[in-house]
Amino acid sequence: MKIANHIILLSSIILSTVYAITFNYNSTYPFDISKRSESDQSMYYYYEQLHSYEKKIYDELREQIEIGLQNGHPLYDFVVYNIELHSESDASVAGFRATSAFVMDNPKYFWIGRGNQQSITTLGNHIKELSISFKRSYPEENIISMLNQVNNNIADILTDVSALPSTCEQLQRIHDYLIKKVVYQYGEEYSRYNLYGALVDNASVCEGYAEAFTYICQQLGILSIIVNSETHEWNLVKMDNGQWYAMDITYDDPKINNMEFVSGDDNNKKYDYFLIGKNSKITNDSKKMVYKDSEEHQILDYLLVESSTGFEFPEVADEAYDCPIKKRTNYINDFYVPNLRLYIYILIGIMTLFVVCIILMCIKSRVNKHKRRRLERSSLYDNAF
Repeated sequence: MKIANHIILLSSIILSTVYAITFNYNSTYPFDISKRSESDQSMYYYYEQLHSYEKKIYDELREQIEIGLQNGHPLYDFVVYNIELHSESDASVAGFRATSAFVMDNPKYFWIGRGNQQSITTLGNHIKELSISFKRSYPEENIISMLNQVNNNIADILTDVSALPSTCEQLQRIHDYLIKKVVYQYGEEYSRYNLYGALVDNASVCEGYAEAFTYICQQLGILSIIVNSETHEWNLVKMDNGQWYAMDITYDDPKINNMEFVSGDDNNKKYDYFLIGKNSKITNDSKKMVYKDSEEHQILDYLLVESSTGFEFPEVADEAYDCPIKKRTNYINDFYVPNLRLYIYILIGIMTLFVVCIILMCIKSRVNKHKRRRLERSSLYDNAF
């Protein structure tokens, strides 16, 4: 009997060890949901605007998803029980407001951004049960290793940036890092639309840039939020003076004359959208304007889904933040429209055309000279007779 007990105990230890190894993930996230202080909560801009009952849904979601990252499940499907509402009418929007705020505040959970379905059981002004199922974007068994890849890939930049003395320098390093690393690229796969695509595949559209930027800022305690328009996603950053500024890394990583810049090539880098204000001058689709007039930067009046209303967005400062940093803009130095190499080709072409013109003029001059001589000889001949 003692031998059997020892075997059972040993088996339990082995199984527990294997289970822990199988589902362990490396978290660089600085805030623990069970120990969040008031200062930690301020890092989650949309959370702060939720009603108390919506915050309970948000907190429960985060607690369950963090448990899922330890155990391997749940990572898509969650159930929240016993939420007391202010009134019965709140039940129809509470879940969507909470999940919208959760997704926008937490780009770390990149696999849940494709929308969700909810079913709700209520009794009076109580939610008895709220089931939330996020659309599956990746196999659940791959999520932990994918998140590990993200965190491993940003470990060096976090170490590098955290050693810099000022917020401006830190933001510049993050800005430059993403421009050099990420290639703007469409695609059917969901990774093109989240931080995994930006930080692991090195290819994404605006969502990847914006979500990667906010995630890195969150590791460093810099308050950055994600905002959307009808066609675009970018960031707002709260600086030391208490004011908010726009940061659009996607637009600072442009194509130039349809030239592609591969990962590792930042010769197109700009700072036109680096901590800018409402009156900052920008160029959008070759049109010069101020930031507040850009259609692509008109923030929606709802959060992700049209039923998720009632959120306020920061008022951007009038003028750009005065950062005492050197902005080496490769776009102007080397690739100001058009590319420097193209300038050389144009110059060679002009010089070649000039030489050809000189040759043609010489030929034409000689031909005219021969014509005059023939005419003179013909005139002399006629006079002689």
